[in-house]
Amino acid sequence: MNRGFLPRLKSIANAISRFVLETWIARLAVMAAKLWPRVRLLSVLLALLVVACFALAGLSARSVFAALSPASPSGVGAGVAAGLAALLVLALCAFAALACIEAVLQLAHDFGRHRVGALLWLATILAVAVTLRAASDAAGLAASDWAAPGVAAVLLAMTGWFQRTYRRPARHGFRDFHADVVGAQQFLARAAHGG
Repeated sequence: MNRGFLPRLKSIANAISRFVLETWIARLAVMAAKLWPRVRLLSVLLALLVVACFALAGLSARSVFAALSPASPSGVGAGVAAGLAALLVLALCAFAALACIEAVLQLAHDFGRHRVGALLWLATILAVAVTLRAASDAAGLAASDWAAPGVAAVLLAMTGWFQRTYRRPARHGFRDFHADVVGAQQFLARAAHGG
């Protein structure tokens, strides 16, 4: 009996593992892990994106549970609905993140490194201006007001990394922008097909 049960249990575990690895959020997490040795800043940003997707899913589940708990005396129905809402929001958030990454890579491929660098500078200047304006208007920042400084900090880090990596050929770690963009597009295509 044990000989027939253990292989079935292993096949069920393998099927669940394959299913989880095929989700978009798992693809984002795997991308972050694979980028870590080579491009740590992008790996950290992808990991933050995964954390943000989980946080958004958790907040959505909490609000669904709070809205449905008065109608569900036992809380089971509200809990199931909250769990489904969390899974749906998690999948949609990860799908939207991957779609945005693909769109940004296509724009980077079409624009080239000089225009992308200029756009990064403009976005950074705009984000810093919005952050300074928000800081001057409000004495204390609310929880929702931390998004502007966070975006400004991420854009500052990205702009500095971009300038060091792609705009200074004399630097030791200089990389070919076009080759990196094409490599990232191929990596996303392989990840989309389970490769």
